[in-house]
Amino acid sequence: MKGAEPKPSELTRRRLMSCAGAAGVLGMAGAAHGAGDPAPVGDYVVSEGSPAQLAGAKRVIITNFVVAFQLDGSMRRDNANRIGALTLRGGDAREVAARQAWRNPDVALMQEIANAGLAALKADFRARGIEVLDEAVLAGQPAYASILAAAGLKDLDDYPVVGVTEAEFRKTSIGPDVYNAMKVVSAGGLRPYNHSVFEGGICCQVTKTLPSSKIYYVPGFEIDLAKALDAVVVKAWQFVDFTQVDAAVRQDGWAGGAGGAVVNFSASAGSALRISALKTRLSFRLPSSANRTRNTPRVWAPKDGDVVVSLGRPLLIGDRYFRVEDSGATAAQNVRASLGGVQHFNFAATLSDPAAYRADLSSNMGVVLDRLVVAALGR
Repeated sequence: MKGAEPKPSELTRRRLMSCAGAAGVLGMAGAAHGAGDPAPVGDYVVSEGSPAQLAGAKRVIITNFVVAFQLDGSMRRDNANRIGALTLRGGDAREVAARQAWRNPDVALMQEIANAGLAALKADFRARGIEVLDEAVLAGQPAYASILAAAGLKDLDDYPVVGVTEAEFRKTSIGPDVYNAMKVVSAGGLRPYNHSVFEGGICCQVTKTLPSSKIYYVPGFEIDLAKALDAVVVKAWQFVDFTQVDAAVRQDGWAGGAGGAVVNFSASAGSALRISALKTRLSFRLPSSANRTRNTPRVWAPKDGDVVVSLGRPLLIGDRYFRVEDSGATAAQNVRASLGGVQHFNFAATLSDPAAYRADLSSNMGVVLDRLVVAALGR
């Protein structure tokens, strides 16, 4: 039998949970890094190619420098009975959903962080004796125009990005808790563009619509550009997450027993600013490359270069930048819940210390970029 709809007083109160108490996120991210404190080199992985391929690199052209800022995160839970992978609903399962969103995101601040990141990456290459061509040279290159026509994104626009593990995605690739909204911010002077879906990277696709018919040829366009400029094409992506949200639903009692059953819903939210693993990467396309086309669209990890180096695990920065508040369910959500639908909890996160956020994120992003360069070049 279906459990009785709980009265408002029976709903478990929403609990605003600080990141410090979230063992799951902390355990995943490892110890926090202070400003300027490099993470162990082992946290950076060569996911495609090898540093030996970049041994002769003398010049680079950075064609893509993007910081994708998470705007929201969701979580769903139910109390359905399960046997292995089989779900036994039995007509009495109830579902709870929690969503946390960044209230009034500061795009000017995001732009400052992206600009500082590009400057830091250029300095990292120059410190190792590698010439960095100015992005202004891209304007007159037909191959670059072809790249943008095939894969160009809109700067400062919002895009959905997979926010779950590969196993979770393979199980169900649809639903509001599978994707996060991200604000795509390109460093000044560059227009962001997506990687070819045929080079894997299910984890970090950011398009809103079906890809262009020319997306398959993006690797070839990049090779043409590298040859024209006699420089290695470098692309940088950083993904910055902050949400920490959880939800639970529990039925106490038996609907057919004395006193009936009471369904209790709960949700909690906090913040944990971190730079995401795998998605955060540097990709290098060589002038000598023969990989003009690939056909590995189902691969989870990005393979968008002859050499690709990625952050191996999330880098936790801290939990002191956002103020998280219970923003309540919408009227429509409350109506659906009263009819036996999903019980919704919403939380709003407000950036409470923008100066510290900018300083700490920029500093840690600089560390990540430097370590990625080290992993790529082997020096």
